[in-house]
Amino acid sequence: MMTRKPELIETARTLASLALQRLHQDGTLRVRQGEQLRRALATAATALRWDSIPGSKDDRVAAATKDVAELADAGAQLLERDLVDQLTGKKGEVLQIKKVAKSVHKLAANSAVSYPTEVEYSHTMRSGQRGLVTKTETLTLNDAAEALNAAATLEKRLVGLEKLRDEMIKELKDRQRQVKEMRQGLPGFVRSSNGILAELLTSSY
Repeated sequence: MMTRKPELIETARTLASLALQRLHQDGTLRVRQGEQLRRALATAATALRWDSIPGSKDDRVAAATKDVAELADAGAQLLERDLVDQLTGKKGEVLQIKKVAKSVHKLAANSAVSYPTEVEYSHTMRSGQRGLVTKTETLTLNDAAEALNAAATLEKRLVGLEKLRDEMIKELKDRQRQVKEMRQGLPGFVRSSNGILAELLTSSY
């Protein structure tokens, strides 16, 4: 598998991400995205030694096109795996927050605990662009009273946090459907890259 080459893992992800963006943009890439595509293909050209491909120009383009197709598909698989991992984490997120609140209650009741102490948890939140992201929070507790307040605050926020978590799960499932659709259109994305491939094969990358 090509992504066994460490330098090609990010290239594969980039190609798949660009294919996904192209899908959202009615089959076109913007100027900056086109530059990203050229850089990704140049990286692949160096790593896979396209300069040593034998045969005519058409033969070389065909061989390089096959490599690009394999890389883009590998990248799509990586994106799918990322989404599965994110969904798995999201589904257990609220339960983990409940466990954190419970453990903070226990801290407050334990006279042997030395302060300050820190407790970490992750939750879904809206970013400045109104998108949903996962944020890791660290609670710094200076005494038992702060621990009790922190636990109570977490418990009060659970309903809101669960709602945001559910919204993000829906978004992730939507992305899974989009990646599946993108994979079906990968041959068209690869064909659209042939012009850049041809240029790279007649240059020094």
